[in-house]
Amino acid sequence: MGTDGPGHNGLGTNAVTAAGILVCGTMLALLISHDAKYAILAGLGVLAVGVYAVAPLAVVAFAIPATLLVARVGTATSSLSVSDLVLAVSSLAALPFLHVRESPTMKRLLGLLVVYQAALLLTVVDNPYRADVVEWFHELFLVGGSLIVGWVVARHGHAKTALSVFLTGATIIAVWACAAAVKHHFQPVSLPLGMQKNFIGVMLMFAVLVAFLNPDWVGWHGRWHRVAMYLCVLGILAAQSRQAMIGCALGVLVAAVRTRRMSQVSRRSKILILGTIPLVVIAYVTISREFASSNRFNSVHQRQAWFQQSLQVWHASPWLGVGLRWWYTSRFPFSFQPPNGELEMLSSAGIVGLAAFLLLFGRSLVVLWHVPIRFGTLAFTALLMRFVEGQFDIFWVGATSAIPWILVGLSLGPGRSLCSDVARELAAIVSPGP
Repeated sequence: MGTDGPGHNGLGTNAVTAAGILVCGTMLALLISHDAKYAILAGLGVLAVGVYAVAPLAVVAFAIPATLLVARVGTATSSLSVSDLVLAVSSLAALPFLHVRESPTMKRLLGLLVVYQAALLLTVVDNPYRADVVEWFHELFLVGGSLIVGWVVARHGHAKTALSVFLTGATIIAVWACAAAVKHHFQPVSLPLGMQKNFIGVMLMFAVLVAFLNPDWVGWHGRWHRVAMYLCVLGILAAQSRQAMIGCALGVLVAAVRTRRMSQVSRRSKILILGTIPLVVIAYVTISREFASSNRFNSVHQRQAWFQQSLQVWHASPWLGVGLRWWYTSRFPFSFQPPNGELEMLSSAGIVGLAAFLLLFGRSLVVLWHVPIRFGTLAFTALLMRFVEGQFDIFWVGATSAIPWILVGLSLGPGRSLCSDVARELAAIVSPGP
């Protein structure tokens, strides 16, 4: 087969590691005197190079729990979260382990992403400025990088570890949010490190879905994930993120129907399904009150104003839009990110971009619907939840956009390897050895 020997591979790895540490160490020394924040990032870069040399998949898998790290880095026009930065590094680290031919479904999804990015490129060319270009790459990593990371992690058998750390982190945030809600007399919760209520609600929404489904290919045993699930539901209530309440209720219902367990659900599943009813009721009551309120600056009326202003911006360039992240420029009297996925795409990338956006999500949902239930339920439901939740919130924003695609990749990764294991076991039974 013509492969290099172990000694050659070890020498190559050591050389790359030494070079990487030397470069990062030099950067660290230069940055310490300039900015402590960037010095810390450079130090983490040195650590990442070292870990990658010893256990490269650990760097890749870290991107999954790192979606809970929403603190910002960078300048005003290229502000990225820690999770964005980790995802970019992990995506590049995962590329050598990606084998698209092993998963036709992954190939289809990545093909849809290429079409979407090509449509956005028209907007970038028509509106050349820094934030526009940054956002083009940002969305490339949010979808493509997340898919690759999830697929590689699952294919190499690390889904259980990565999701366990993610669920543990989500549970800690949920408990923290509940404590803060009690302390502040049950007002909407925002936590330090940039964790505002909608981020908390959406991330806990996905944690509830994963714990509720508990796919057999993840391999969770015992009751700890059930306890985490209920705590995350309480965390959503504490955060008072209404879009997360709606998304969580929808996700649990769709997952139950999809797995055909509605007529024979376990007691704990019945409790959770019934428990989502108050989520919808609370969301409906609070939204109705704000609609009827005379306060023109509450959440509902403010969104109505933003919707109208988004359409005004779109009229400036109907076909290709006015550019990605147009709210970071001074070209318009408005400076807000539209709180709706379609309006964000329409104003940013015009009719062409909106059509590509709907194609990406619509066709992806169709493709995932036809994936076997054992693997496809988590993928389909996670993507549907994000699309529905994104009707009431800003869409292309860091971790909340990355985590559903990571879950899609995780769901597609173990399929072939598990089927191969089953085939080997059957072959051993049919044709036992001497």
